[in-house]
Amino acid sequence: MRLLFDDDLVEGVVQWCAAGKRTGVPGLQIRRFHAERERCYQVLDPDERVTAFARVHLSWFSEWGFETFLTGVAKRFPLLADRLTALAFRQARGKNDEGAELYCDADAQRRGIVSLRPERFGAEAPLTCFLHHELAHLADMVDERFGYSPDLACTGQTASQLRLTRERYRVLWAVSIDGRLLRRGLETVADQTQRHTEFHRAFAFLPESRRAELWAALWSGRLATHGELLELASDPRGLQGSHAPVPGADCPLCGFAAFQWTDAATLKPSARARIQAEFPGWREAEAICARCAEMYDAIAGVEYPKTVCL
Repeated sequence: MRLLFDDDLVEGVVQWCAAGKRTGVPGLQIRRFHAERERCYQVLDPDERVTAFARVHLSWFSEWGFETFLTGVAKRFPLLADRLTALAFRQARGKNDEGAELYCDADAQRRGIVSLRPERFGAEAPLTCFLHHELAHLADMVDERFGYSPDLACTGQTASQLRLTRERYRVLWAVSIDGRLLRRGLETVADQTQRHTEFHRAFAFLPESRRAELWAALWSGRLATHGELLELASDPRGLQGSHAPVPGADCPLCGFAAFQWTDAATLKPSARARIQAEFPGWREAEAICARCAEMYDAIAGVEYPKTVCL
């Protein structure tokens, strides 16, 4: 696996240090850097001048130990060296652009890219934590045992349900990764208390005993594959495909979680006929959510009776 460093990131990091924003950089070295950089302006050919600047920046990137530092952190994830053709570090366009991504070309060559802001290099400890977390994501992506897929869409989900699934999956994957990192003795971006709070906030609708059970499985690593995380994110109550009138099950018509149900037998014949015309697979024995019942009865031109709560 080759390690690659984007010119923009190298220049940004070196300039950040030369501006005195990284502690521990001797003033004499900063003056030497500026002197070498000033000499580049004496190069007349524009292309050669750009090359000269890049050479100076890369030299000081190495001099100040950043190349060695990034190489050392990457070696803590040996799976990357086995599965990636190259691992590149590039400059992020902004805070929301930071993170690790996996790219595959037509020849099935896999390359990892880690996007970072230059200011991340102002202090080594928080940068190390961030890199551990992001490289662990990348290691999961290339690990066949994890079984990663970028497609989180589940059959029958609406756009809002898919957004919720993605957010829950993000929380679950982060918990799983940080639990494994801390067991390895590697510092990461959040400790157990922080992840515990985040997990319980995302799954507050589950009974406390169920949350405790899931948390223990996640943090210990017993629940640590893409399929398991996606199943939990998309169907945390275990009601997938169930339209039984239980709180939180999906309505067979609108697909949203329902907490108030109506027996289809209470609907007028014209409302039931319209539902069957629009949803040929629907059976009258299935209950529907109170919202759908109210809507179809209204369309049928009748006043909707009081909701039946089951």
